[in-house]
Amino acid sequence: MVDDKTKRLSVYLPEKVKIDLEAMANDTGLSMTQLIVMATHGLLSNYKLNGGQIFADLVTTTKRSESFTDKIAAAHSEDSKMRDYYGARAEEYEAIYHRDDPNYQQELSLLRNTLQSLTKNKSVLEIACGTGYWSQAVAETAARFVGVDIRPEVIQMAKAKNLPPDKVTFVEGDAYNLESIEGSFDFGLANFWFSHIPKNKIEHFLSGFHRKLLPGANVFIADNVYVPGRGGEWIVKEDSEDTYKLRELADGSRHEILKNYYDYDELREIFKPFSSDLKLYVGSSFWYVSYTVA
Repeated sequence: MVDDKTKRLSVYLPEKVKIDLEAMANDTGLSMTQLIVMATHGLLSNYKLNGGQIFADLVTTTKRSESFTDKIAAAHSEDSKMRDYYGARAEEYEAIYHRDDPNYQQELSLLRNTLQSLTKNKSVLEIACGTGYWSQAVAETAARFVGVDIRPEVIQMAKAKNLPPDKVTFVEGDAYNLESIEGSFDFGLANFWFSHIPKNKIEHFLSGFHRKLLPGANVFIADNVYVPGRGGEWIVKEDSEDTYKLRELADGSRHEILKNYYDYDELREIFKPFSSDLKLYVGSSFWYVSYTVA
């Protein structure tokens, strides 16, 4: 007969828990067994004081964890839908810049002229370069240019513009993970990408973007102002801080994509902590921010 005092229990521990427990043992000088015994005593004491409520708290924590996991899965789904949409839209993307609207074209010229004046003799990193529409404008004035996009279809179209190979490079890359991009830059560009960033990933994007830029580098970011009826049906969801657009491509396929719009005060609140010399423009069709990385 085995004495209860010496009875051994077989307990399954997930691999992550084992790794963390081993690290704790190394830090404290205690054995993993000692730590488990101490944790068990703590659990029993807590149960004597608070009863089954401690398990209710555990369930609540688990539910919060599941909710967080769901949010991560949803974010990956949004990223996937966005990539699929722009892959399918590649052939017709630049048509948006040929809208027959004098005010629209005037603001578009303002963006282009401002950008070209700011990038003169600069080394430029463009995020979400797409088919190279803005790359083409910047290549006229920049000393060096690297355009990054996650879709190979649009990268191929950008390369087909035959911009000067001695100073222009296009590469596939993830806007949220730029470590693989070689070199540092004194100018950062991200046109018509910011509205597709989930609001809870803005800080992550800007921090990673700025890490690829040299101290004192300049940044230019432009995007759309909300115009009712333009660019598809605007969708607001009660359970989401982000908004969406329902768009139909020339092949008849319909895509719901993340599309956030911002006013002057919202843009100022977002970019002020990351910048100095912040300049803001909000027109009837487009907005842009220009700043020095703080």
